[in-house]
Amino acid sequence: MTRFNSLFARLAWVLLATFLLLGLVLVAVSRQLDSGYEDEITQRLHYALAQHIAMEGPIFQGGEPDPAAVEKAFHNMMILGKGFEFYLLDPQGRLLNYSAPEEKIQRRQISMDAIQSYLSPNPTLPMRGPDPRSPDRDKIFSVAPLYENEALTGYLYIIINGEIYDSLAARVHQKHWWDLPALVVGLACLFGLLSSLGLLAWLTRPLRQLTGEIEGLQRQGFTGQLRLREHGPDETQRLSHAFNALSERLEQQYDRVRSVDEMRRELLAHVSHDLRTPLAALQGYLETWQLQHKQHGEADPRYITIAHQNAEKIHKMVDQLMELARLESDQVPMQIEPINIAELVQDVLQKYQPAAEAKQVLLDVQPKDPSLQVAADIEKLERVFTNLVDNALRHCQSGDTITVRLSARPEHLHVTVCDSGIGIPASDLPHIFDPHYKAANSVRGDSAHSGLGLAITRKLLSLHNSEIEVASQVQEGTEFRFNLSWA
Repeated sequence: MTRFNSLFARLAWVLLATFLLLGLVLVAVSRQLDSGYEDEITQRLHYALAQHIAMEGPIFQGGEPDPAAVEKAFHNMMILGKGFEFYLLDPQGRLLNYSAPEEKIQRRQISMDAIQSYLSPNPTLPMRGPDPRSPDRDKIFSVAPLYENEALTGYLYIIINGEIYDSLAARVHQKHWWDLPALVVGLACLFGLLSSLGLLAWLTRPLRQLTGEIEGLQRQGFTGQLRLREHGPDETQRLSHAFNALSERLEQQYDRVRSVDEMRRELLAHVSHDLRTPLAALQGYLETWQLQHKQHGEADPRYITIAHQNAEKIHKMVDQLMELARLESDQVPMQIEPINIAELVQDVLQKYQPAAEAKQVLLDVQPKDPSLQVAADIEKLERVFTNLVDNALRHCQSGDTITVRLSARPEHLHVTVCDSGIGIPASDLPHIFDPHYKAANSVRGDSAHSGLGLAITRKLLSLHNSEIEVASQVQEGTEFRFNLSWA
């Protein structure tokens, strides 16, 4: 059933119906032309028939038809054949005498317009005149004026191919309806149909090939590359190219969904691992506090303090997980505005000044130029600097420095966050922006760190159309670099 519903099948049916209709029309037209051609030849052959018969002798005597002369004339004309019908008319075209039976006569007045046109010097043939045997039928004829003593007494009006001829022609036509014109037209239509079907098959061949390839890809599914061969006419090539572009995009989205699914499973594994330690500590200290309170009526308040610290760790871990999930969704609104970058960095460093002083680490921003304005989302950019400074401070020791350098360049502002801390091993550098990745010499400290800070930083910078880079040497320090657009 599908084969008959194809484009080729439907077009073939349309072509077949069109050629059949065209063939019937051509046969009808050809028959009509043949009929007109035959009538013209017959009328030209018998153009002077009435005149020749009129010249055989006078038919009128004393202005009235002579019965003997009329009978003789009609008898002589019958020798020509039964296909002729003879009528004697007065000067006004009224029937005076005729060879047909009385009951056959339907019209007794012949239009003088047809007679005068026929007798004109250059008549246009074939010419048809009224047939007395029919109230509305016209047939080819021959006519001649009749004179007596040079006075017009009437007309001899002869119908060529009369009623008997029509009857015989109808029977012959029924017997030989498939004549030469119909055969020629039929063969021509058949040739045209076959040629058109061949051309149609050739034109639709690329579409059939394309359909077969797409059906093959449908059976294949996403187990391999969804690619079509770009061949055939220009339109088919463009269609294949568009399909391949769409397929490539679908593959990218499929890979992305698959990677997100893998990341989700990874995230669940890391969440269960990262939350297990602070939750166990929280539960342990609370149970210890409850036990002491039950046995002695009071308990050491330090247990509550430590339990609260573990709850804070859990809260911060959950916040980081939620933030990364939100950034991964690519549906984060951005509020881009001009920002005084030096002032923003100074605020972040001020927030970490107490912790830095406790570790005897120096924090600095260079230069402290208030004219440096960048276009960014201030909340997200502050989070970037917070993560980088927090990460640097955890990996610094007494006497180290953390410096944020702002370098003005024509096309953008180049930002460098560098420290003189313990550095990162070269084998870990390609992975430090992966969620939950922990370098070999990573320091988590006592605060809540789930290994998401640098992953969040990279996502936040990508929202600013910026890529972050890292360079590091063990025991010499680490340097993070990225660019920001000018306001």
